[in-house]
Amino acid sequence: MTTSLTSGRPARLLIAFALPMMLGNAFQLLYSMADMIIVGRTLGVEALAGVGLTAPLGFLFMGLVIGLSQGFSIVCAQLYGAKDKAGLRRAFSASLVLGALLAVLLAFSSLMAEPALRWTNAPAAAFGPALDYLRITLLSGGTLAFSNILSSNITALGDSRTPLVFLILTCLLNIALDFLLIVGCGLGTAGAAWATALSMGISALLCLVHIWRRIPQLRPRRNDWRHLNWAIISRHLALGLPLGLQGALINVGFLAVQTALNGLGAQAVAACTTVARVDALAVIPLISIGRAMSIYVGQNLGAGRPERVHQGLKDGCLVAVAYAWLAAAVCVLLGGPLIRIFVGQDQESIVTLGLRLLRIQCGLYWLLAVMFVLRNTLQGLGKGLIATVSGLLELAVRCAVAIFLVGPLGFDAICLASPLAWAGALLALIPAYALWKRGLAR
Repeated sequence: MTTSLTSGRPARLLIAFALPMMLGNAFQLLYSMADMIIVGRTLGVEALAGVGLTAPLGFLFMGLVIGLSQGFSIVCAQLYGAKDKAGLRRAFSASLVLGALLAVLLAFSSLMAEPALRWTNAPAAAFGPALDYLRITLLSGGTLAFSNILSSNITALGDSRTPLVFLILTCLLNIALDFLLIVGCGLGTAGAAWATALSMGISALLCLVHIWRRIPQLRPRRNDWRHLNWAIISRHLALGLPLGLQGALINVGFLAVQTALNGLGAQAVAACTTVARVDALAVIPLISIGRAMSIYVGQNLGAGRPERVHQGLKDGCLVAVAYAWLAAAVCVLLGGPLIRIFVGQDQESIVTLGLRLLRIQCGLYWLLAVMFVLRNTLQGLGKGLIATVSGLLELAVRCAVAIFLVGPLGFDAICLASPLAWAGALLALIPAYALWKRGLAR
């Protein structure tokens, strides 16, 4: 069911809209967590490290896909707020065309999997499992692209519940396929990649059927395809490309840190791999609040109500920072047991390294909270260039850590990389929003 976010208290709207997305993101994370747990418990630490090695490269492409999807959905949110029915259908048609092109590009990028892994100085013991996982992930990237584009367009119309239902179903399917392909068929890390690809394909199919049956506002007509032109495509690219580039740039920074991390050995890689999953679970509500902000701002801007944006920003920051401190407390108390889920009871050196990383990062989650709310507010306003600039600052900080700090500080530099990058991004986001607000006041 579609929902308007252009009236009512912003805090209440944001929480209600973000809650289904939080659950959906949590179940989406279970795709990768199920892979990690089953790989770590059945195939060993080398295979676990191998899957972890692919994370920065895989996330680089995922960041591009997710950023493009969010940019496309902001176009739909603005048109939905403006009640432009024909424009909304054509915008959805354009997102499908661009999604097909993206799927082709991702498939061709799988040819670069081996040289990319060698460039990151991957440990020899984990190279084979990493290559198998990365090749299949990129080759099947179209399933990820269409799943994100379709679910983002549904969410843009104020329906965050339906994508949640589909994600729960496909998550359960993914776990079942993990056991079948990894344990039953003995496909190793390749089985984990195929399980995720098949599950994301089912998610995309469910979203498409739902749109065609239940959301006539998005269902294209024959004339909508005929009227696709550069003006429509360029509007999508103007919002999607900066966000996609931002996601890719952020993950290039992660890749630089990963390259430095690989030189610290397989145990350090495994520790970071496990903490990345725990950390991802902890920050899901922050991501969801940020995503809700972009839709909220997009709908209100399209409806000609920009004065509601600042109140939404204040409410969003309040909710996000309050959660950040709660998440930090939980991570400090339960970090050890959570890490042991992935590596078992006989890997105390990995647990020790992981706890050090987790406690430093979670203590600074409040920076991440403010960054997500500000960045997504500016994205909803159509300020995609600022998102790219903030991504460049994150990239610069992470590269500086990898080049200058890992040598003298070792693993401690890895622990500081993300918090320093969040602070760097805020250096662009805070002035940009202040300038927009000043212009609105005039």
